[in-house]
Amino acid sequence: MTKRTYPEAVQNCVRQCRRVARTALVVVTVFWIIFGIATGFQVEGGIGATFQSFTNLLPWLAIIVLWFVAWRWEILGGLLIIAFSIFMANYLGVFEGTSTEGMMIITPLAMTGFMFVFIGFRIWSAIRTEANQ
Repeated sequence: MTKRTYPEAVQNCVRQCRRVARTALVVVTVFWIIFGIATGFQVEGGIGATFQSFTNLLPWLAIIVLWFVAWRWEILGGLLIIAFSIFMANYLGVFEGTSTEGMMIITPLAMTGFMFVFIGFRIWSAIRTEANQ
């Protein structure tokens, strides 16, 4: 394994941004998974009805997969999170103006996706600059 020699300031920036982006995505993911489970309890029929409303939980379980991708490949993961945010905004009717709540759902996801893209491009830029020196 080669030692990275790009400036310490870049390493500190990347380290802090990674921590913030990963933590934000975990918080958003856990919140929406708990929300999806809780909406199942509103349906009459007890625990069995909760499993029938599993479709409320499926889109938010996809965030877990995206989180693993973003953990390893920041740029790809960030772009996938942004694409997922646009898909969910369309699914929830944000673009038609029928759901203002949908905007509150999508905004943290999109912001987290942009953080991952920033981190990935910052690393790529630093490595490229180092290679040209």
